[in-house]
Amino acid sequence: MTDTDPVEDALDTDSRAAARGRLGWLSLTVAIVFGLLYAYDLWEAVNNAIELPKQYAALETLGVEVGEVPWTLIIANMLIPPAIYLLAFVLGMRRNVFGKAVLFAVGLALVAVLTLDIIAIA
Repeated sequence: MTDTDPVEDALDTDSRAAARGRLGWLSLTVAIVFGLLYAYDLWEAVNNAIELPKQYAALETLGVEVGEVPWTLIIANMLIPPAIYLLAFVLGMRRNVFGKAVLFAVGLALVAVLTLDIIAIA
């Protein structure tokens, strides 16, 4: 009777799938979890696209000079999360689970930084 560690078995199975350029169930789980985090950032960007023009209009009715709605920045803010997620997904295709998770985490940090930069510019 052999003692096999289920965690090591899952990591080995996932590493073999990654070597073939496929996703194992563990890598797929990591991609889905990080996908939800990226989707939250995307939802925030969509919410900004809906609410910011309303805020500009409300301020103008109060007599505050706010200028034009920064549509270029709003659209860029909506494109950043899916683009960075896709980039992290493609770059992590042949990496192990830990490498995929690191790429997704770095990408999520990059999304946060770029989003804050866009807010600061706007």
